[in-house]
Amino acid sequence: MPQPHRTNENDLVLPSGFDDIVRVIDRYVVDRRNGVPHGRQRAGHRLPALILTREPAPGATTEGTTPDGAATADTGQGEPDPALSALVYAYHHRLVRLSTGETGHLASLAPHALVDEDLLACEHPGEDTDRPEGPHVRLLDRVARQLRVTMPDGSGTLRLTEFDACLSVLRADIADGDVRDERLALRDRIYDKYAWKFGFAAEAAALGEQLGARRWSAITRLVTTPLAWLWRWSYGVRIDRGARFRWVGGMLDEPGRSFLNAALSLRDAHLRSRAQDRADREASADAGAPAASARSAASAVSARDEAVVRQVLLTALLHDLARAARPPVWSARRPRRRWPFVLLLPTVGGDDSPSRKLLNSFSAVSEETGTCPLLVLGAATTDIPPYAVALPRPGVPGQNARPGTCGATARAVASVLAAGASGQSVEPVRAVPLSRVPDNGTSAERPAVQRTVRSRERRGSDWLRPAVAGVAVLAVMAVVAAGLSRVPGLGGTDHRAGPGPAPRATDTWCPLVGTGERVGITDGSDGCELAHGLYAPELRLLEDRLGRQNAEVDRSGPYRTLVFFAPLSVGSTSRRTVPTGLQMLRGALLAQDQVNHLNLKSQMPIRLLVANAGEYFTFGSRGGLNTSNDSDVDVAHMIVQRIHRDRIAGVIGLTQSRPESLQAAIELDAQGVTVLGTGVSGQPMVEGDSPVSYFQLSAPDERVARVMASFARRSPRLAALTKPAPGHTAPAAVLVFDPRDTYFSVDLKKRFTRAYGSAGPVHPVPYGESGKDSQTPAVAASVCALIRRTNGFVVYAGRSSVMYDLFYYLQSDKQCRTRQGRVAVLAESAAPSLVQHPETMPREFGSLSLFYNQFSLPDAKGPFATGFKESYDVPADSDAAAGYDAVRVFFRVMNDMLDTDPQFTPSAVVTYLQSTGVTDFVGESGIMTFGKGRKYPVNKEVDIREITADGRIVDDLTCGAVDVEAAPVTRWGPSGNFICPPDD
Repeated sequence: MPQPHRTNENDLVLPSGFDDIVRVIDRYVVDRRNGVPHGRQRAGHRLPALILTREPAPGATTEGTTPDGAATADTGQGEPDPALSALVYAYHHRLVRLSTGETGHLASLAPHALVDEDLLACEHPGEDTDRPEGPHVRLLDRVARQLRVTMPDGSGTLRLTEFDACLSVLRADIADGDVRDERLALRDRIYDKYAWKFGFAAEAAALGEQLGARRWSAITRLVTTPLAWLWRWSYGVRIDRGARFRWVGGMLDEPGRSFLNAALSLRDAHLRSRAQDRADREASADAGAPAASARSAASAVSARDEAVVRQVLLTALLHDLARAARPPVWSARRPRRRWPFVLLLPTVGGDDSPSRKLLNSFSAVSEETGTCPLLVLGAATTDIPPYAVALPRPGVPGQNARPGTCGATARAVASVLAAGASGQSVEPVRAVPLSRVPDNGTSAERPAVQRTVRSRERRGSDWLRPAVAGVAVLAVMAVVAAGLSRVPGLGGTDHRAGPGPAPRATDTWCPLVGTGERVGITDGSDGCELAHGLYAPELRLLEDRLGRQNAEVDRSGPYRTLVFFAPLSVGSTSRRTVPTGLQMLRGALLAQDQVNHLNLKSQMPIRLLVANAGEYFTFGSRGGLNTSNDSDVDVAHMIVQRIHRDRIAGVIGLTQSRPESLQAAIELDAQGVTVLGTGVSGQPMVEGDSPVSYFQLSAPDERVARVMASFARRSPRLAALTKPAPGHTAPAAVLVFDPRDTYFSVDLKKRFTRAYGSAGPVHPVPYGESGKDSQTPAVAASVCALIRRTNGFVVYAGRSSVMYDLFYYLQSDKQCRTRQGRVAVLAESAAPSLVQHPETMPREFGSLSLFYNQFSLPDAKGPFATGFKESYDVPADSDAAAGYDAVRVFFRVMNDMLDTDPQFTPSAVVTYLQSTGVTDFVGESGIMTFGKGRKYPVNKEVDIREITADGRIVDDLTCGAVDVEAAPVTRWGPSGNFICPPDD
């Protein structure tokens, strides 16, 4: 292919030190795991993208200086320079050479793709407007074609199964119809294009000539028609329900496991973006302001759809490249494929340039793909992406280091590539500033005359791998056959002398589930260790304390057991923040220890069990409302099985409003077990399907939403960071919620909008708890754009476990960072790490100001907070107070029942709460009265606290019953100017 952009490399003026950088890159082009010992290579690794920039000119005014000339902190990103494109083109020439064979053809040394002027021309709006796929799709298609063509000799064919399937979906020409017809049309298109078909060899054709054409045709149809139908059906099931394509639905927030349903959503997004693109080109330039505003909003949606399509295609391509870079261990091609796939972007321009859009998508999705064997080298020609992180600051060179042998920039490049190759977490894009000083020495000639990139040649020993694998398979088959011959009933003799060993306790009461977690029940001393994942050390310490405290309970006399039931772990691949249940468990353990050491005339000793429901409460129940648990594990059923064995009086915790947790309460209600929820606020938990034995210590969403709306309308502290929306009395609310979390997030969104909508506009922004993390930057960008446009505030109605993720990208977003004044965030459920360590906010999220809801304000100098701090070395909060109060409520109820019914059953506790109830219970989480037809406390205390710019916590609002002797607090604000919403 002609290369019009090529220049004489010997005439190219290279920056000083560029030769050292090239040699570093060469090492990782030859072997992407360069320098990593074989025994320490992790399955997941990712090389960061390298974007060449230019060091700022001495004395020049850049973003690193203020208008009056005062120097600011140097970001280290450098400056864009159009001349840097030539360096990327020069490196492209290093990746091909003349072959050493007789053909004399150009041989590729590593698979690579160059986004050059020919590719960029496809982004011109006037070209090929009738083609359905759009320029962003054609660009990625051409990149994939180049990677296929440039596979080195003898390394096999590059198969891009996922990419081809997604591309086929976008190019499918199917008629509009019902969903079933469209699904079948998509399945048939993918099958016809990519599936293996039934065929006949030449010998079969010769046999047909002997039998006669008509007879042979009938025979073949009789045999192949059912086989072909069965093959097509099974292929469709594998495509639609197979594990390979499940990620597509996750990226599109499409529920279910069906790839074809997600493919229809992907195709719709693509068609919308193309239709809007054509409409923008055909729109009249003199349209009125309303039409221009509507077109601007539609264009924003179109840009989002286009970005989603690009991210899905790029993710599919990265999955295929990761699979191709690591063939099966028995493949003869595995030793050859040590190189990465190289993507060259000579012109990374402004926000609208194709290379920049492609780099944006790479930055968003590369962190979520596990292994990413794509090495990106680009040049910043117009603008530097804001997410491009500067290289590490150079350290002090060694005393014996020779000047000029390896520059500081090259050493920094080597360090970030080595970190990515070893599997460490690295930034997806790095800016590499190059010197403005030209290198006129001999090193300037090396990239042109020295081709140091040498991929591994084919060797005869490579075929030992499939040979050894074949022998190993035969050996395994022989061993299996020998074993089967000894099985009774299959020709062998039963030599067992007696029954086998009994199942272990860990298999019965704390099984290992597919997420890598151990769920189930433990008393702290039975060998069931539930600790798993990021926070295993914290839970393990609590399990040890649980075992010690339970050992002190005298089980020869009367006693009762409470079960703390909550999600207490995260999955093996999850990076979610610490579960709120850990803090509540700490409070429950402290309460157990204190009440068991009381010397009352009549009291019931308390034993405590801990039950882990798994992340998202998935394994806490089974069937019914729980549609996410497809295993046989049901922790609620385990609790039921141990009611009589452990003398269980009730269950506390749950901690989350979910269909899964409500289903667990329903299963326990069927056996008459009281469930006392802590940290639960979703309205569906106390309405509708809520069982009669369920109660909770926190106020529901209806009350919380009205208190939050009142605070947002009238708080002077919040008003200082916002401005009223035009035509309204209060600022606009950007409401972040999870559209799949119907029991908590969607419920809170609906109730807050109803309570606040008359005062100010509400702009909902979806943010999924279980969606791909690659979508979080786009969510943050949408939030910051709305905040910048409306001068409003953020209402966070999502889960606390993913708040930290969103805050990280809000802090990184340019529009939030450059806004005058901090961005106010009002949260119903704040991340526990921020509440326990408020100094984190100004240190890591200085552009944000957090206001958050709590259900109590424990006295920091009181005996509870003091004892909690001494026991766990962390401060007490409302979650800890709720766990503490739940145990003490049961302690009070059981002591009341002990005098009249010493042998009371769990159902007797339910009857007591329904008939007598709890009145004016003085707890650390507030004054509580509930029961007797009320599932949650009347006038429950609700507080809103703020983390200030210096990391302190201040109390901005308190409403409800806070003192048993006084009436509930009904006013808040400076001098009590504002009225608390009443509790209906």
